[in-house]
Amino acid sequence: MSSDRALPLPELRLVEQAQRGDRAAFGTLVRQAAPQLERLALRLLGDRHDAEDATQEAVLYAWRRLDTFRGEARFTTWMHRILVSRSLDALRRRRRTAEVVPPAAPTEATPDDVAALHLGPDALVAGADLEDAVRAAIDALPPVQRATLLLRVDHGLPYDEIAYVLGSTRNAVRANLVAARKRLAVTLRGVVDLGGGSGEASA
Repeated sequence: MSSDRALPLPELRLVEQAQRGDRAAFGTLVRQAAPQLERLALRLLGDRHDAEDATQEAVLYAWRRLDTFRGEARFTTWMHRILVSRSLDALRRRRRTAEVVPPAAPTEATPDDVAALHLGPDALVAGADLEDAVRAAIDALPPVQRATLLLRVDHGLPYDEIAYVLGSTRNAVRANLVAARKRLAVTLRGVVDLGGGSGEASA
C-alpha cells in the first residue's frame, strides 16, 4: 500500500485487513461499493442478468487481485475501474457478434444544441417519456462515450477519477464527453428542450 494514500483512514484500515485475508473486511468494502457498481453495470449493459454477472466477476477479480491495490484511488473507484473494463469488453464482444444495420448519417449538431444539452442527474428522471428517450439515446452511444457520460452524469465523478477508471487521460475524458453530448444533441433534438442552459464547467 502506497504511503501517499488517497484513502480515508477507516477505509485504509479495511483495505489493509482485507489484504491480510480478512473476508469480513472485504465484504464491508464491497457492500459500500455495491449500489454504485450495480447501477453502473445495468446502465452500461442494459440487461439485469448481464449486469449481475459483471458485478460478481468484478468482485471476484478484486478479491483475487487485492494485493495489487495501492490506494492510488478510493476502493470504490478501483472497483469502478474493474467493472467498467469488463463491461466494455462485454459490449465489444456483443457488437462484434450482433448484426447491425448501418444507421442513416445523423445531421450535424449545432453549437447551440451542444451547449444547451447540459445533462445533470435530473435529466434521467424528468418524466417517463423523456426518461425513456434519454436512456435510449445514451444506450446508443459508443461504449466508451457511454461509460464516460454515465460516470460523469450518473455518478458525479470528477474528470481525474473518470480518467483513472477508464485508464485514460483528462483530455480524453473531456473529448469523449463533448462527442457524447454532440450525439445526444442530434438524437434528442425535438425531444429535449434545447432552448436554454449553459455548458458544464470543467472539473
